[in-house]
Amino acid sequence: MIRTGLAAAGIAALLVTGLPAAAVDSPAEPMPLPLAREVVGQTIELVESRGVHARRQDDYDRARAALLATLGAAGEEQADRKAVYGGIRALLATLDADGHSFLVPAMPAQNPQPPSAGSERGAQHAPAFSLVSTGRGTVLRWTPPPIQGGADVFDPYIKRFYDEAEARPGIKAACALVVDLSEQTGGNAWPPFIAMYPLFGDANTARLVDRDGKRMPFVDRRGLEATARAGAAGRANPLAPYAAGPLAVVVGSRTASAGEMLLVALLGERKVQTFGQTSYGLSTSNMTHPLADGSTLVLTEMRYALGDGPVYRGGIPAMHPLEQGEALDAALRAAAEWAAASTPACGAAPRVAGAQP
Repeated sequence: MIRTGLAAAGIAALLVTGLPAAAVDSPAEPMPLPLAREVVGQTIELVESRGVHARRQDDYDRARAALLATLGAAGEEQADRKAVYGGIRALLATLDADGHSFLVPAMPAQNPQPPSAGSERGAQHAPAFSLVSTGRGTVLRWTPPPIQGGADVFDPYIKRFYDEAEARPGIKAACALVVDLSEQTGGNAWPPFIAMYPLFGDANTARLVDRDGKRMPFVDRRGLEATARAGAAGRANPLAPYAAGPLAVVVGSRTASAGEMLLVALLGERKVQTFGQTSYGLSTSNMTHPLADGSTLVLTEMRYALGDGPVYRGGIPAMHPLEQGEALDAALRAAAEWAAASTPACGAAPRVAGAQP
């Protein structure tokens, strides 16, 4: 269950997805005409009432007319599912959504669509916590793994977060923190968002911006904390010692969608500096809507901004970009050294056995 603290923020059901799904509907598949009409009607109503506006209204109008034309002539009993889906995709392509609005077709029960690599439920992943040695002490690196799913994945993800921290020797000796978002390639942003609640303050400037320009905060520290504590079984959050900052964040070119939501949330804190590459460029906020035939409309409804600043469009550049040809490991090294040099607790801190050199 999504908890009250998040629901009160009005965005608990937000699902920030990754790369658009490939079209997998079969060619010339018949679809009952009443069902096709319902799917098309749902899509148009959602797009026109909730989606971001089209880049050009005349392009949208043409795509809308073409979509309605897929329903065929009066007296016909079937529509072509492939044509309907193609019309929906063409309609979505006219939106000012960075290509992040898309249709996920209904999949036969015996042939479910495989989850995207690195984001599946229960996926095996590299250790989320590691230690990095610097000239001024040991820095904790947290690499939140991506996750797919709805509210049912929250508690397992949070439990694993605390379990992995407890299992990492020497974690309490670290004097500074690096959050590494390079593996955040898309999925559900909320589990890692909940886990990192100590890093946010009440003055956070991250904003959601709807299609009409209305801005609203989306970092609810108290709601995140309440949800995290429910799954912590009384354990202390391992990121809490670094709440006062400063905080280094590593960004890679594959940091996308959910990862970009987390990035904007962290950029809303004054203490943050980012290192690495420009993010992938799916920096929009999406909602998922089930359609009548079992397919799912993933619709871009908001963008992100900081305070009264311009909305983000496309990739978000790092404050400290890599030099051309440098590997992302160089960004991690620079981030760790900056975090240690900027944190008063470092300097006299001993290096910890097992930390990366």
